[in-house]
Amino acid sequence: MRRGMAGAGGRPIRHGGEGVAGGEYFASMTDLMLGIVFIFIIMLMVFALDMRHAEHRMTNATSALTEADLARRDLLRDMAKILGGRLPVTIDEKDGTMRLGGDILFPSGSADVYPDALPKLQLLGAALDLVLPCYAVAAPPPTASCDRRHQGRLDAVYIEGHTDTTPIHTPHFQNNWELSAARASATFRRMVEDFPALGTLKNDAGRALIGVSGYGEYRPIDTSGTPAGMRRNRRIELRFIMATPNATVVKGVLNRVNAERSR
Repeated sequence: MRRGMAGAGGRPIRHGGEGVAGGEYFASMTDLMLGIVFIFIIMLMVFALDMRHAEHRMTNATSALTEADLARRDLLRDMAKILGGRLPVTIDEKDGTMRLGGDILFPSGSADVYPDALPKLQLLGAALDLVLPCYAVAAPPPTASCDRRHQGRLDAVYIEGHTDTTPIHTPHFQNNWELSAARASATFRRMVEDFPALGTLKNDAGRALIGVSGYGEYRPIDTSGTPAGMRRNRRIELRFIMATPNATVVKGVLNRVNAERSR
């Protein structure tokens, strides 16, 4: 049998370069692992950056909502300050409403304003004429007297009519819905007669700011059924709706944040 050839020093010479091939293999594996780690780091950085952007957008949306609530609070307080107790109103800052007792404006079963209630509506109209242009689009624009502490803007102001549960069926009104809507319309019409600019106010989308609605007896604030409770339910409410961040944008941000957190 032939023996392998020996080199200097008697060591056999290996053919095929097994030592070199193994080194190349381990070098390739090291490069591959470094590449994978590098890709993983990039993906992690992109994920962290995306999460940061989503949280930033969410913070901006939350800040805008807070500003809107604070602006509405300021609006209601400014209205109350201007009225100065000369008109009995109840303000609810949480719901964003200003309430007037219906009995001080209208006779029972009627949408014709009491003659002695007209000065009360003039007071209300004057307060609205001073304050609303600061939170809406007005022509001419509001003067520098607007003291805007927060950046919220109005989207709508609803003059709402409400009645008690006493049924009504007359040649003028078939039900309490019709009566409440007619009272809300009469309230707006009387104020616009004295302050025409109220009828021209618009929100930032270019739509009419002030609207009217009637709810009949279906949104009571007192369910006791007592004469005092029924008197409280007979009312006119002004509801101030602030513009908020686009609902689609907010929903998209929330969905994206939730999806990222669930991974």
